[in-house]
Amino acid sequence: MTDRIKAVLRTKNLNQKQAAELLKLSQSKMSKVISGEQTITPEALGTLIKEFDLYPNWIFGYEGTEDEVMYMKDLVPKSEVEKRDQLIQELRNELGDVYKQLAEERRGK
Repeated sequence: MTDRIKAVLRTKNLNQKQAAELLKLSQSKMSKVISGEQTITPEALGTLIKEFDLYPNWIFGYEGTEDEVMYMKDLVPKSEVEKRDQLIQELRNELGDVYKQLAEERRGK
């Protein structure tokens, strides 16, 4: 998680002092969090996620890479994914029908 916290700070152009103030941590604690010596407090982590609208699965390391910060606003709702999947299936079916027609026309010649 340390690398992901660093990525957020880098992306938001925050130094350790600014981050400590935002997260209500001492500069010493923030330094130790950044170096990996200590873990971030649950309260500070919650503030970080909420303040920057971070995708929790990303910050916890379940999804994405350390290099690319994932925000909630970038996620596609499940209903949209389902609509796209349905459209893709319909297009595949249509394409299959077109291929069948072409094959029949070629056989007929």
